[in-house]
Amino acid sequence: MNREQAKKVHKHLLDAAAAFRRAEAAIVEVGDDGTRLFAEPLVTAVFHLQFELLRLIYKRFPDLEPPGPPATIHGTLRWEDASLPSSVLETDLDRVIFSVMEPRWQKVAMILYRAVERVEKEEALAAPVDFEVFAARIQALVDADLLEAQGNLQMWGHSEVRLKDRAVN
Repeated sequence: MNREQAKKVHKHLLDAAAAFRRAEAAIVEVGDDGTRLFAEPLVTAVFHLQFELLRLIYKRFPDLEPPGPPATIHGTLRWEDASLPSSVLETDLDRVIFSVMEPRWQKVAMILYRAVERVEKEEALAAPVDFEVFAARIQALVDADLLEAQGNLQMWGHSEVRLKDRAVN
């Protein structure tokens, strides 16, 4: 694929992302029935679009990637239900997560993006780990009072985390 072809595919993927956002708004208007019926498949589709398809374009043509974190996405995986590759330990995930954290509030989506990017670029883990597993681990770290959070952590673009201020506690 050359750059012109990539630009064309990129435009269509961005159009699809906008259509998914409109669908998400319509599903919210339907209420609980719509959310129960459509939420999981829509989240899965948006996840694949934002974190797989677009990333393929951005890896090959980084100049097409807009600045900032990826678009809003949601996750429902709980840490106790997560499975790690046999070569990856909880402490390995924690090390990556804490390496991209700061004392200031940051969107969970940005932390997830930076953590997965660190794993991909620096081979920081012995095996790849996806966004949802990192999100579940962040929730576990918040539950263990090791990170501070605000907002619903399942809504990655609408929640924030930061390093715990140990001086105050």
